[in-house]
Amino acid sequence: MRIVYQVDVIKGGRKISEPQYENSEYYAVTAFATTIDEAASKATRFMVDYLVEEYQLEPVEAYSLCSLAGDLKISEVASPNVLVSMHMPKNLFHQ
Repeated sequence: MRIVYQVDVIKGGRKISEPQYENSEYYAVTAFATTIDEAASKATRFMVDYLVEEYQLEPVEAYSLCSLAGDLKISEVASPNVLVSMHMPKNLFHQ
């Protein structure tokens, strides 16, 4: 497989704990942990933080949106850590 990607550093941008990425269809957050449950929980928190900061949602609204539209994916399982990602469709927001 061949992958081509571009990385942009946004000076003065949001501070993030773990990698986050986007394309034309979705915004995604990632979370590493020692268990899938912990990584999924962290990914959900990271997405809530993003939705609160970027779209001025209340935390309870952001959690609800994650529950309804967030797509959790097990991205990697490699001892001792796992990686879980959450994708949020961009078409949910007026841009």
